[in-house]
Amino acid sequence: MHAEHLVFAELCARAPDLQVTVLTIIDQDWQAMTGDDWLNSSKTHATFLDHVERQMQEENEEDWQRIKETYPAAAGAVFTGVVGPIEETIAAQAKKRACDLIVIGPYRQSRRLFNLKMEKGLRARIDTAKLHPALPCPLLIAPPLLSAD
Repeated sequence: MHAEHLVFAELCARAPDLQVTVLTIIDQDWQAMTGDDWLNSSKTHATFLDHVERQMQEENEEDWQRIKETYPAAAGAVFTGVVGPIEETIAAQAKKRACDLIVIGPYRQSRRLFNLKMEKGLRARIDTAKLHPALPCPLLIAPPLLSAD
């Protein structure tokens, strides 16, 4: 949310002609999800993976819709989802799209250990040691939003 606010509420306000791509990456590691696979047939496992992929795509589309409803400047953005290794996918998509700048949100502390409320998504983490050398353009990490306390 920090990155979307910075891009759509601040950067687009200063430069309305910006070409923005909202890239949602689903870490390819989700495909290795297993449970008691020795109890399941390969067909059951494939059906489960298809279900998870559909669920994640629905969550992405809900999030994209929320962004479009929250920020009028997002109307002209391209929204795309890709499955792959996070760091490599960011770099490859930035090269493919000839990006001038990549904006990501700040590091977030995981709250899953003591939180009974299930959060959407897989919450994969970026490995900065892999990301930084692969980047074809500058990286901007959006600062946390100041609370209105």
